[in-house]
Amino acid sequence: MYDIANLGQAAWGLTSADFNNDDNMDFAVSSATVPFTRSTISIFYNDEDLGFTQDDVFTFSYSYISDLESGDFDNDEDIDLLFTYSEYVWDQGLPVKINGVVNLLFNDGENNFGNRTEVAWHGPGTPYDPENRINPQITSADYDMDGDIDFLVGDNSGKVELYLNNGLGNFTSAGIIYDYFQASWGLTSADFDGDGDVDFLVAAPEGIKNPPGNTDIYGHIYLKENQILPTHLSTCFKSGPGDIIANFFGIPATASLTPFDYDNDGDLDFIAGINDRIYLYIYDQGLYFPCKCWVLPPNQGYKDDLTKGALTSADYNNDGKDEFIAGGVQAVIRLFTINYTQPTSAVLDKPKAGRLYIFDKETKLHLPIKTIILGKITIEAKTIGDIQNLEFLIESNWKYTATEPPYKWLWRGFSFGTYCVTIIGYDVHGWVCANNLFVWKFF
Repeated sequence: MYDIANLGQAAWGLTSADFNNDDNMDFAVSSATVPFTRSTISIFYNDEDLGFTQDDVFTFSYSYISDLESGDFDNDEDIDLLFTYSEYVWDQGLPVKINGVVNLLFNDGENNFGNRTEVAWHGPGTPYDPENRINPQITSADYDMDGDIDFLVGDNSGKVELYLNNGLGNFTSAGIIYDYFQASWGLTSADFDGDGDVDFLVAAPEGIKNPPGNTDIYGHIYLKENQILPTHLSTCFKSGPGDIIANFFGIPATASLTPFDYDNDGDLDFIAGINDRIYLYIYDQGLYFPCKCWVLPPNQGYKDDLTKGALTSADYNNDGKDEFIAGGVQAVIRLFTINYTQPTSAVLDKPKAGRLYIFDKETKLHLPIKTIILGKITIEAKTIGDIQNLEFLIESNWKYTATEPPYKWLWRGFSFGTYCVTIIGYDVHGWVCANNLFVWKFF
């Protein structure tokens, strides 16, 4: 890890592309001044040796930029920029966000960005309404496989909406893909299931609208699979919320995301930025294992935060392996290079989040809230690497230790209420990982 630049504050938008066609991956970032007077989009040109030259290409004095994407949206063979922000009104002397906006900046072929065009507007909102579609976050790809780049947008409301491109940078809404109820800020796109079309990940809190109690500290990362190939359906994505592939804690229970192939095996892993921490999830045995964690150092005494965005990944030094770049609310831009080591981790395989189990049998029902268990259930875990011992805990109380596979424990006996199921893995050096899930268990 090393610092590339310190840009002020709110470096929430990060995107990678070869902006100058020299076969080296560059990146662009949005940031703001301290105190706020303007937002700026800067391109950092790559010299191939992980050195970067900054070029400020666009300024925006109205508000903070929430997110940033790049791509040839108008099919003229240069890279355009898509950015988002929130409109606001003044209420009792304070700016209150009410509407979300997506704008397209067209490239003139020499990385001059003008002709700012509004391509999506989510309003009208009213001050303090939880349904306001503010703080919009975006991800882009050719989801319908028609040869042009579309985009998805999430926001405070939890909705994720698909916009389809006509090939010239004109977009039409294809509707709400799914409503995740709150803060669908974490979005990223790639072919995660390896079937040739582009899926997306979304990070959102668990719960329902206006939930009772404090349910906004527990979140999920969902995989929404594309169904264009091989079925060639008219709608891009499967119905429902998608498969829950990871669980995490931390208000407001959403995360920034970027795809990442850690072990260079062709199966996509991913990076998640959760508050001031960055986690690597590795795909193995059909599951995603949390395997590495980086804690961002504070800047001038203030903790960093990647919740609203600020991750991008690419092969910046042309060595055939991915690196990733992180920003955050402190706007310190950092590049992370990773040397592969055999990961060691464990993850819960049963019960799965958002499922109903009846006397140890999983039903087909997917739930928008916590896992529900009726009667006994076998807690099962999978491991990668050299796990020596695996502990099973309920509400932080030790229940069983497994010393060899299969790693299972039968939870039986009368139970009634909400419980935290935890597994803790140990290798020869001690504690390695912990993985947990909140469930409702009855009888």
